[in-house]
Amino acid sequence: MNLMLNGKENGWKSGKEEYKAPIEQQLMEYVRGMKEEGTRGETKEAYASRIYAKARSGQRLTPDEMSFLARTNPELYRKVLRAQMMRRELENRLKHCRSKKEAQEAFMAAVESISEKDPDRDMIIQALNQAFREFKESGAYQELPEEEEEGKEGQAGRKKAELYLNENGYQELYIEEGKEVFEAGA
Repeated sequence: MNLMLNGKENGWKSGKEEYKAPIEQQLMEYVRGMKEEGTRGETKEAYASRIYAKARSGQRLTPDEMSFLARTNPELYRKVLRAQMMRRELENRLKHCRSKKEAQEAFMAAVESISEKDPDRDMIIQALNQAFREFKESGAYQELPEEEEEGKEGQAGRKKAELYLNENGYQELYIEEGKEVFEAGA
């Protein structure tokens, strides 16, 4: 069954050997476009401008917004993908920081790694700022000590100890200060 759409036959064009998408595919694309407009309650242009503004301000985009961007503006999609990748790298580094100072240094290193000549620098910096702001507002940041030394103070009161086996098969515990000896059964 061949259908006519806009006066042209759907399928292979006889003269140029050009393939047209089947009517089902065209209808699916039309329905998807209508569904996008219907669920958002805004026009395609308004939705696109909202996504562009959101992307340029460094905010996270939803999977639906990313797929819309990939279909409508592949160049901006690649830029946003790069900014989000750098954002995820910073978030992972921040998770492993042991102090607030180390977290700030990780943020500064991420920002300084972006070239001054990078055309996407502003968007990437916005994404990094957003990630660091979210981390600072999280409970994980609040629990970190100001500097790593403060975190070690709890361990400073402990004495270093080593276990050895003596010639009789007993374990001996040597504590660094005073070298006290404790023997435990074998």
